Amino acid sequence: MAVRLAASLLFAAAQAALAVEPELSAVGAAVATGSDLLETSIVAEKLEPPARPGQGAARFVPATRLAAGDEVHYTLRVTNPGKEPVTDVQVTKRMPQGLQFIPGSAMGPASLVEFSADGGTTFTPRPKGGEFTHVRWSLRRPLPPGATALLRFRATFR
Repeated sequence: MAVRLAASLLFAAAQAALAVEPELSAVGAAVATGSDLLETSIVAEKLEPPARPGQGAARFVPATRLAAGDEVHYTLRVTNPGKEPVTDVQVTKRMPQGLQFIPGSAMGPASLVEFSADGGTTFTPRPKGGEFTHVRWSLRRPLPPGATALLRFRATFR
């Protein structure tokens, strides 16, 4: 009972933070909730072509400088640092300013992906129109101890 109450309070605090915390970079933050503590990290990269055409392969580099039309590849890592499986895992990521989500690009292991157009208050599996504020993944299976789930999506810089 105490764990559920603590998880509910943590979830409420996370939802409040999503509503007011400003986005400081193209990476931003993600909020992960579940039946126990979770650790999150985010990597934002772009695919850089070789310096000379035909020499070498394209490579992923940190998306620190973006030009209009650049495609950003996001990877969210959600890790269970505990000794017990974490159930009811939900990870919410606010869309960074100036980036347009690429439809169909959000994925994660055994997860339901939903979208919010109202600042993270309500979520739906199919966003209406192209604009929304948040992406949320709900893992359908518990996250085992020491395991990491990789959640991904892509967006285009406007």
